[in-house]
Amino acid sequence: MRISSLTEYAARLMTVLARAKDEASVSADRLSALENIPADYVNQILLKLKRAGLVESRRGQGGGYALSRPPRSVTLGQIVRAVEGRIFEGVCEKYESGERDCRHQSRCAISPVWRKLAALVESYLDGVTLEQIMEEKQAACGAAAAEASGGMQWTTRPQ
Repeated sequence: MRISSLTEYAARLMTVLARAKDEASVSADRLSALENIPADYVNQILLKLKRAGLVESRRGQGGGYALSRPPRSVTLGQIVRAVEGRIFEGVCEKYESGERDCRHQSRCAISPVWRKLAALVESYLDGVTLEQIMEEKQAACGAAAAEASGGMQWTTRPQ
């Protein structure tokens, strides 16, 4: 499974908005500068997040974007769905939509594994809130992160 730049950027933007709770809103240009994401890309992401009801935009002086609800009620799963459409694309779903023919439709041994993995990934991401992300100790990214021990360990909220 790969995490796309779209998903990564959306999660980072939402975290900035969650941390900016004292500010009325944050402009797209400021978000772009803070996260080093091209402004056009930021605007595209914010539009998807707005359509999903996760952010709201404010016009006028001091306008920009803000979370539409508290960080405790926004999950990483919601963010991924807002920008990607789905969290996990199952292998077998390709065949169900008629794109290809699977010779193993009637007796596939691996299909249940992919379905369980999808359920686990979705459940985990639906249990991680922006509030939990904000509380997590900030870590370095890239090579510096590889040197760090441990990693993010959250207890997910009950469904």
